[in-house]
Amino acid sequence: MKLIPISAGHFHCDGGAIFGVIPKILWSKAYPANESNFTQLTLRCLLVDTGEHKILIETGVGNHYPEKYLKNNGVTSVVDLEKSLAKNGYSTADITDVFFTHLHWDHCTGAIKDVNGKLELAFPNATMWSSKKQWEHAKVSNPRERAAYHTDVLNFINNSGRLTLVENEGELFPNFEVRIFDGHTPGQMIPYIHTEKETFIYTSDLIPTTGNIPLLWIASYDLDPVKVMEEKEHFLNEVVEKKQVLFFEHDYYTECATVQKTAKGFALKEKYKLSDLL
Repeated sequence: MKLIPISAGHFHCDGGAIFGVIPKILWSKAYPANESNFTQLTLRCLLVDTGEHKILIETGVGNHYPEKYLKNNGVTSVVDLEKSLAKNGYSTADITDVFFTHLHWDHCTGAIKDVNGKLELAFPNATMWSSKKQWEHAKVSNPRERAAYHTDVLNFINNSGRLTLVENEGELFPNFEVRIFDGHTPGQMIPYIHTEKETFIYTSDLIPTTGNIPLLWIASYDLDPVKVMEEKEHFLNEVVEKKQVLFFEHDYYTECATVQKTAKGFALKEKYKLSDLL
């Protein structure tokens, strides 16, 4: 099995949004912000090459957005993903499976691309995977979350005939297990990748950055904060007990980290590059 970080570019987010009710005087020591209070975030996908399957976790954003929309969200590039794949010896046609943790715009809309004004699949040979719970939720959502779902993209994905919905937790591919967390958004699927040495967990928006490791440091984007804390506490207890490794989708500064439990609660233990652990 090969695990390869794939860059889909960067974006930004308001610090108050990513850390919720935690005061800036505290969170800014763990994760910096610029003079406009924007935190630099990244769109870090993960390629899991099992030989038979070449699974791309997340796709970033596509090239089909107006320039103003990209600028407002601090998106630095919409072509990084294809370049990053090529740099690592892969093409978009090589990808057999595209895995969405959930369907918010920054996680899945790079699965389609604009070619001369016409939408096409960015990964023409891939099966796309979403949890059924998240797919059904995306269709109804609520006023607070609705802007995160881009209906034209989701309809295109659905109409492509390439979408498969996952109903249960468990092994989706060999050594590739999924678990479902509902606090951030119903049906968020978190992948656990088991290698001979480590278990790597792609944290998605369950824990967006190392700064979000403490139990109460949760994002304003989470639909159900109390549920997030309950899920997160159970999750982190297991991470500490089993010495699992977190792989961050959005942390601009850190690819991987381990967690420790101290007298004050859960805390960052050590930071790593993924390549250091393989």
